[in-house]
Amino acid sequence: MKNGTCPKCGSREIMAGVEVRDIGGAGPYTLRVAIREPEPPKHGLLWTPEDVTGEVHAWICGMCGYTELYTDNLEELYKMYRKSHP
Repeated sequence: MKNGTCPKCGSREIMAGVEVRDIGGAGPYTLRVAIREPEPPKHGLLWTPEDVTGEVHAWICGMCGYTELYTDNLEELYKMYRKSHP
């Protein structure tokens, strides 16, 4: 849908990059994906894992409602994913 055309109905009425939110105890927050660094076999007592995150955005067809989700920060997310899933 990022090409400007809905793959379901062919409409060009696309709402691009719409923020996706969820509601938690403290109110609404932007939806994110997170990948956590795997624990190394040897580390000190104060080791803290690193999280890499990416925000989720929606592309929505204004005619039929078809929705696709996309995540930003792909390069960093994929690097961390490869560390945790060799």
